[in-house]
Amino acid sequence: MAKARVRELTNGSRFHAGQAAVAVVAAGGAAVAGKLAWERLHGGAGNQLAREYRLHDGESVPDGVRRMARGQLDNSVEGLEGASDRELGEAVHEARKALKRLRTSLRLVRMAVGEETYQRENAAFRRAGRRLAHARDAAVLIGTLDRVTDRAGEELPDGATARLRAGLEAEHERAIESLRSDERAIREVLVELRSARQRTVGWTFGARGFDALEPGLRRVYRRGRRRMRAAAGEPSDENLHDWRKRVKDLWHASQILRAAAPKRMRRLSRRAHQLSDLLGEDHDLAVLRDRIERSGARFEDNAAQAALVGIIDRRRQRLKHEAFRLGAKLYEQSPKRFAGSIERRWRKRAPEQQQAAAA
Repeated sequence: MAKARVRELTNGSRFHAGQAAVAVVAAGGAAVAGKLAWERLHGGAGNQLAREYRLHDGESVPDGVRRMARGQLDNSVEGLEGASDRELGEAVHEARKALKRLRTSLRLVRMAVGEETYQRENAAFRRAGRRLAHARDAAVLIGTLDRVTDRAGEELPDGATARLRAGLEAEHERAIESLRSDERAIREVLVELRSARQRTVGWTFGARGFDALEPGLRRVYRRGRRRMRAAAGEPSDENLHDWRKRVKDLWHASQILRAAAPKRMRRLSRRAHQLSDLLGEDHDLAVLRDRIERSGARFEDNAAQAALVGIIDRRRQRLKHEAFRLGAKLYEQSPKRFAGSIERRWRKRAPEQQQAAAA
């Protein structure tokens, strides 16, 4: 897509932050009472429904956000606690995904929960995710190399990437072994997650209903459009990766708000997920490309190394072309119009939430 078209789509979108309500809802008894009432209706706290990453009909925004946070934290703790040595890599992957969903939830209600709560919890979730990052990053490189090799077919001679892959496998094994042997690292992450779970009951909201969501939703959408414009103007690895992070925020937000307009939000979620995957593959290829250029000793000859880099570059060009095409559709509206259209559907389809919010 032409750069001018991207700029046209992304111009003229200023964020007007909604004023948070003056009154703050007390956490303690009211939060617990709302939680228990919802759980009685839906089969108890252990029910899978209680861990779903979306707001439910008949559920107020504060109760839903706290419930979703507990669900993501419980899933992470249980996965890391119960993982065998063989399962640890997958448990780390799932925990990191849950932490990213948690951070999007906070961004969505940032103004409602207040800056102090947002900064404290966002920093805690970021710290926990970074402690687990290295093991996952090594695994991603192996999978990316395998996909590139499969796609290359006869363009690469047999065994051209064998030494590179062996090196990546050794790196991954070292990262997993480090996590296995360093019980303190896992223990500290678990302590952090359990502590965060206890704090969720104290999250208070200065706004309710869609008023708690609208400023964050508009901000998430606006930041994605701006990152798209930056990436179109300078498609550096950093700009593309920053855009991808904001696209993932929009994807998670669409999951949370599914009840507002099920068909539209499913379509939005599908497009955002697809765009995130395109940009994610591009980022993985960029990281692999950098590793290849620094790993000349792991190739039989320079020709094989150059061929692999060429295959990656061609694939990345196709990915970026498709990403900007899809991004133009996803971010076609202004942030104000985007948030307003969802709000209208929310208020029409979810009167239960409005009644609960007013209670």
